Amino acid sequence: MTKESTPYNVNVFLKSYARNHHEVKSANFSTDHFTSENKITTDNRFEGRNGDSDFSWLDDALKDIAYYLRAHKFNEYDRRYEIHPNLAPRNYFKEFPRPPLRTQHWEVHKFCEPSFMSCVEYLNRQIKQTGLKRLDDTSIVIQEQQWNYNEHSTQINAVESDCRKMWEIDDVRADPFQGPIERYQWRTTASYYMCWYTMNGVPDLIRIKEKCDNFANCLDPNFGVHNKDQRANDNLPYLCALYSFCPDPCCPLKHLHNFELCWENPENPCFLYNPAGHRQCSVNRSQNTDFRDIVLNRWNVTCQCSHSGYEWNSKYGMCVDIDECLSAIHNCNTEREACVNLPGTFRCACRWGFIWNVANKICEPSPSLEIIKLHNVKEENLLQERKATSIVRRLFNKMFLSNTGNWITGSVLVLVISVLISN
Repeated sequence: MTKESTPYNVNVFLKSYARNHHEVKSANFSTDHFTSENKITTDNRFEGRNGDSDFSWLDDALKDIAYYLRAHKFNEYDRRYEIHPNLAPRNYFKEFPRPPLRTQHWEVHKFCEPSFMSCVEYLNRQIKQTGLKRLDDTSIVIQEQQWNYNEHSTQINAVESDCRKMWEIDDVRADPFQGPIERYQWRTTASYYMCWYTMNGVPDLIRIKEKCDNFANCLDPNFGVHNKDQRANDNLPYLCALYSFCPDPCCPLKHLHNFELCWENPENPCFLYNPAGHRQCSVNRSQNTDFRDIVLNRWNVTCQCSHSGYEWNSKYGMCVDIDECLSAIHNCNTEREACVNLPGTFRCACRWGFIWNVANKICEPSPSLEIIKLHNVKEENLLQERKATSIVRRLFNKMFLSNTGNWITGSVLVLVISVLISN
């Protein structure tokens, strides 16, 4: 299976690389971009195919997109800063780029921001123009042709040779983009959006409908056609989409054959503060739906806390006390009792004016409260009497003892005092 390629001009590439040494700055990717006011909100943004329309192309499109972005996730390095490809780390299976892109790729943003279907249609259209495609990959060809090494070793070797050549050419040319820098920006932005749509539960991403346990780099010398990574099981909802589009904050390993290897890995966020046997980590999609948090690698993971009454807090990276009072998950009688939060638990205490009845096991109104109320009434009445007396005295002093020489007759004074008393 041989594929002809166009002669490659190194000088053309160098000029293209020089033009694109910096990221294409067309779509603003600042913090302000992620505010709700700037986002386009449509009712069908996260909807998939419509039963009334023909979307027979969608299954193959998702397979191609998943393959192309897996190649980025497992094989790409940070072309913005790294100048030695052989020494550059390739860790996008752990996290999205740090620092994040200064700007999204403008065209990906244009088509992927409005809706999932618009995004997939555009990404598929661009991927069809790339050099190495999914159907050219040796592992995919072996699956499609149902070959095995014993009977088809010659064909497999020929396909693998062509696949490697196309991989090397595509790594430098980066068609249909202006160079590797733009492709890096394009695939990173596309990964942001496809991961975001996965976390938001787009129905069409439940299954990719193809084995996705490969690194999208021809035939892997260590694993062959399938690497049998447990995270790439397309029989379980959204696993292939997560494996293809998103980094894994729980198990930041390129390959995972057994989840126990993840739990006992120091890079597991649940490893440090939990004893052995209590280090399981999971990512709840419904708690990771914010686009900005995804881009900035602010993942909400769930760890198993060894003590009851505690829950994992991704912000602090440790188990923290559950505030049952604030969360309103207590069983206190809110009319009679107040909730008091305690480490790992809570307690109900009688509110002011209530006292605990040991026999009835209930908070009852306190008899002392009536005495306090009556005492308060007497104090208030006495205060009012003093206040009235004070007003009359000040009025008398003002009228009769003033140095201004203005006198008021006694009858007028009596009238004023009578009005005050009657009120």
